[in-house]
Amino acid sequence: MGILALSAIMVAGAGFYLFSKSFPNFKPGDKKIQADLKAIRKEVLDAMPDLSPLRMEDMESLSSKEIDKSVKKRVTTDQRGVFVTIFEEPAAAYYHRRYLSNNRDALLFAKTYHHEYNFWIKGDEANLVIDQLPVGVYNEKTGVLIGARSQKMIAKLDKSKPEKMAMTIQGRNVGNIVMPRPGAKDNLSQRCFDFVRNDLTKEEEAILLAIAIYEMVERTV
Repeated sequence: MGILALSAIMVAGAGFYLFSKSFPNFKPGDKKIQADLKAIRKEVLDAMPDLSPLRMEDMESLSSKEIDKSVKKRVTTDQRGVFVTIFEEPAAAYYHRRYLSNNRDALLFAKTYHHEYNFWIKGDEANLVIDQLPVGVYNEKTGVLIGARSQKMIAKLDKSKPEKMAMTIQGRNVGNIVMPRPGAKDNLSQRCFDFVRNDLTKEEEAILLAIAIYEMVERTV
């Protein structure tokens, strides 16, 4: 066998080896997702700063401004950061991992003082788990959250006006998620909410924050 032929075989073999190593990152299954989620969670909890509690009366102070942001492109594309309040207080740490799928396959883990959020994103839909409890499937295009148990709509983000998206849960308006103004640098213009009800239930608060964090991260990845 000639040197050129041998080299071609070696290159082909190396290519197959690299493909086989990256295959779990091309179309990740449940086992891969659970393993990655565990590793991502540990990484966030180990590295994040002390988070300030977002009490009901403080939720309108959450902003889209980030600290400690980093992006790494390897076999996967990993982005992490910490959203702060308009008072520069760390409020929500997150880690987003995108896989090599032809379709959209990604993981998002986020942590606030009171809650942990897991999103397994497949195409336009994301399976949402809050504090280890399966909540439902969120459709990014329609803004609809379908309940895991009821299989009915439990929440909806009105995306007809991207600059101010009203969030309803079980038919009740609980707040408005706003888009940051292009080029805005002052803290007030970077707020995530322009209105939040002052009588939210714990479930409404958790879901509203989940969707708000998801929307903020997805704007930047």
